[in-house]
Amino acid sequence: MHVCARCIFNLTLIVMMFIIGNSSYLNAAISLSSWHLRLLTNTDDLSILNHYHDQSVSTDLNFTPSSSHSIVRGNVSGVTNSNNKVIMLGFDDGWKGQITFAKPILDKYGFKASFFVVCDYVNSGGIRRMNWQDIATLQKDGMDIESHTMTHADLNGLKQDRLDYEVGGSKQCLASHGYNSTIFAYPYNSGSNDPDVVTTVGKYYDIGRSGTAPLMFLNCIGFKKSQQSDCRTYGPDGELNYATRYTARSLSFDIVEIKYSFDDNKVFSDFVEIVNSQSAYNLGGKINAVPLIIFHNVDLTTNRPYYTNAELFDQLMKYLYENHFKVLTYRQLGYNPQTNTFYLKDIS
Repeated sequence: MHVCARCIFNLTLIVMMFIIGNSSYLNAAISLSSWHLRLLTNTDDLSILNHYHDQSVSTDLNFTPSSSHSIVRGNVSGVTNSNNKVIMLGFDDGWKGQITFAKPILDKYGFKASFFVVCDYVNSGGIRRMNWQDIATLQKDGMDIESHTMTHADLNGLKQDRLDYEVGGSKQCLASHGYNSTIFAYPYNSGSNDPDVVTTVGKYYDIGRSGTAPLMFLNCIGFKKSQQSDCRTYGPDGELNYATRYTARSLSFDIVEIKYSFDDNKVFSDFVEIVNSQSAYNLGGKINAVPLIIFHNVDLTTNRPYYTNAELFDQLMKYLYENHFKVLTYRQLGYNPQTNTFYLKDIS
């Protein structure tokens, strides 16, 4: 994509926010844009990122994505529409770009999403993070607010008092600001294989969310990493199951961007493959598998891990809109303890 085209898009976003009249959004956009321009040549330690986010687009599914959706970015007319296609959208870590750039794009297409909040980040007052006024704006406009710990700590190996602080304290923190969080997201996808951590999550929340899979099977049958028969927490051998009520499997889409070195066309193509991969399982009008997709920061920045360029994000959302995907929040994921399976709530 030519630089001038991206510049025009970035300018359009800023003008749009100015027209809306929210000067704080405009100031944040200008500040963040200038700050990120100084960081474009920063080379992050991808080995550290991969240590915490070791995810693959296809390794956790009993299928290999096909090439049947060979669609050029921006041309979405070749995909068959289907009312069985759904997706859940989430955002982690409370970055300012989520309200400055992501929310106006979500609003543009009439989409709602879940925002997983780290309380200490919101309390920090940093310009790179959302504040409580931003969080209130999200909820007021129909977005879902959920928990992502107090400090974004790696939960593996923590003592029980610290686990209660990170997991339970986060729920209490959100409640003190008027948000009843029922879903917990594990930082770094870490701790979901630790019985003490999972037990703690179950003490405070209805559902937990971890990573490493592009599709979540609602009956938890279909993952290569597990031969389990339902979503109960422990298998017959007494070991934690891979996918459970407290470890619903999602995909951090930033991994795809890093995988393709931020090549927008390849990233867009992979997004199409991922969101359409559910079609092999959602047959006869029944939804059995759902992509649970997570983004982090959305910004004008390019070529930086865990930053999705705003223009690319707009194209991804446009694809979902034009192909009639049902976009859900994570709050619409329910769990039936009688059948030990997940189900979708409030979906027509």
